[in-house]
Amino acid sequence: NVLPNDRLRDRNRWAVFARHNGSHDTGLDSVGAVGVGLNLNRVSDNDYWRDFTRRGLSLTSRLLANDGALSWSRGDLSLSARALKWQTLQDLSAPIVPPYDRLPQLAGRWAKVNDRGLDYSVDADYTRFRGDRFWTRQPDAERAFVHGQIARPFTRPWGFFTPKAQLHASSYRFDGTLANGANSASRVLPTLSLDGGLVFERDTSYFGRAFRQTLEPRLMYVYTPYRNQSLLPNYDTGLYDFNFATIWAENAFAGHDRIVDNNLVTAGLTTRLLDPDSGAEAVRLGIAQRYRFSGQQVVLPGGTPTSKGLSDIMLGASINWDPRWSFDTVLQYNPDTRRSTRTTIHARYSPGEYRTLGVAYRHQRDLKSESLDVGWQWPLGELWSGRPELGASHGASGGGS
Repeated sequence: NVLPNDRLRDRNRWAVFARHNGSHDTGLDSVGAVGVGLNLNRVSDNDYWRDFTRRGLSLTSRLLANDGALSWSRGDLSLSARALKWQTLQDLSAPIVPPYDRLPQLAGRWAKVNDRGLDYSVDADYTRFRGDRFWTRQPDAERAFVHGQIARPFTRPWGFFTPKAQLHASSYRFDGTLANGANSASRVLPTLSLDGGLVFERDTSYFGRAFRQTLEPRLMYVYTPYRNQSLLPNYDTGLYDFNFATIWAENAFAGHDRIVDNNLVTAGLTTRLLDPDSGAEAVRLGIAQRYRFSGQQVVLPGGTPTSKGLSDIMLGASINWDPRWSFDTVLQYNPDTRRSTRTTIHARYSPGEYRTLGVAYRHQRDLKSESLDVGWQWPLGELWSGRPELGASHGASGGGS
């Protein structure tokens, strides 16, 4: 997009958007095909997102990624090379800290599943992080890490048990000094976990409909020793959202600049109603909670350590009694305050192909946020062509805090 001599900003305005994903055959039998990915987003000025919200690709973000990657895989081995540079559209009235550029990022993974009963993998990564120190207030760095894990799953129709061991080793070299005067750092941390569950089944009926009902208790213990990581800068790490998936994760952080210290057990119970003929799930009810034997000390910059004891309770329900209707709800309940921390309720109606109406309500008490989302997909082509397979989808949302 090009707009010469824009009178609003008294300058030439432009934007470039490019997408490409594919593979290139090298012609070498020993190499094969190489994956190619390109995602370019570049605009002329900081006000572009404000003035052209619907030009080309919708610009709802002030962070524009310029990303190129090459990838290759064969058998158990995969390799990738990537360059990522961000354009941040700054607004001095509401500035944001730009993410770090990765110039470059080199990664490799070797993994095997069910090799004589063992699952194991090794991930290695080297990344050169570059940012604007005016915004980041910390030095740039070169970071390398190796993350290895080995597990021995025991799986039976009536349950499972998986012991797992992990080792995370990382090394940093900074272009400046840390608070202790060092310009390099390293860290090695092991993690041990035991994860097991049982599956009980029975035939039953509810409201005149036959089901196979399950009762699935699950227990998981995780131990990671404490290492003081407060002096390490944060380049790519964030806190996982607390939900039914992450409550079973060994690390509370996404990224590799923080490895959480853990000495905890997580307990959960799920019951499901399954159609005995098709196996389709009609109802799922679940509950899960953590207990920390010692408080969590490793946090993100500005974060608060977590004391030992019980976590919030996760409660979830999913109902698909009729194929046309589905309901999902998740509740995070704080037993100390006896109030919900977060609530999500989602309902969907699908009377036929290409016809879906969804409504979702979300409430986060700690952020004082409340929103209602509405989305739909409905065929419009039949109105003029009689072809219902021509569809259009729309969405709308509204919220307040």
